Amino acid sequence: MESYKEIDNLIDLALAEDIRSGDITTLALIPEKAIISANLSLKQAGVVAGLPFIERFFHKVDPLIKVELCCKEGAFLKSGTVIALITGPAQGIFTAERAVLNFLQHCSGVATTTAAFVKKVAGLNCAIMDTRKTLPGLRAIEKYAVKVAGGKNHRFGLDDRLVIKRNHISFLNASSPHAFNEAFEKVKAKSGDLPIEIEIDDITLLDRALKTDVFAITLSNMTPEDITKCVRKIRKTNKKVYIESAGIISLETVRAYAETGIDGISIGDLTHSVKALDIKLRLI
Repeated sequence: MESYKEIDNLIDLALAEDIRSGDITTLALIPEKAIISANLSLKQAGVVAGLPFIERFFHKVDPLIKVELCCKEGAFLKSGTVIALITGPAQGIFTAERAVLNFLQHCSGVATTTAAFVKKVAGLNCAIMDTRKTLPGLRAIEKYAVKVAGGKNHRFGLDDRLVIKRNHISFLNASSPHAFNEAFEKVKAKSGDLPIEIEIDDITLLDRALKTDVFAITLSNMTPEDITKCVRKIRKTNKKVYIESAGIISLETVRAYAETGIDGISIGDLTHSVKALDIKLRLI
């Protein structure tokens, strides 16, 4: 994703849902001209992501707020590390605080989880990839955080890659030996230059998938043993096929999957159920 337009829209939405008609408590307690300094720091160790967007948050509330970043985006930092210094009008800082923290904590949670998976497959030529299993409206920051932590983005939406899934094949007639070819030819006619990917969840279907000229084959919900067999068979064809694995893959099992020789592993847990990284804002 080269543009941050979606993230900027999300920042607007986050502020709008929190501030609504105004921060009535802050307006009642804090003088308009009061100036304060505060820091953002980690309450637990993890990978920080979302730092380039902190200033956008605060400036949308008050352009006089200054932000000084104290660490690099994507760095793994210990608990207690100060990640940014915030100075400026107190009303604006207090008003933006929760929205900023929500954004940073979730973004950093995704990055921390992704980094853990990436570390598990270190030394192997296997990418850790995200999926479309994202929280509604948060896909842009979640996929951004995956990249920051060393992972790779699969398709952002339904319009940037053609993926023929098992449900598509079932609808077309899964029992037909020509179902994969028919599906491939139909999407190829409309694909332009977009890559075409086929998903299979049964090793017996691999021969059918290989009769097409797909860019990628996803081996879904298979054991490492079956995936190893599939990889060997695909490589013997000398076809330039990108081989992915998808399914219920954990930190404990991801290395075994990567060792099968696949090119990438798609993991929904990077985004859909990730735990936020605890971050706080305190006055100094």
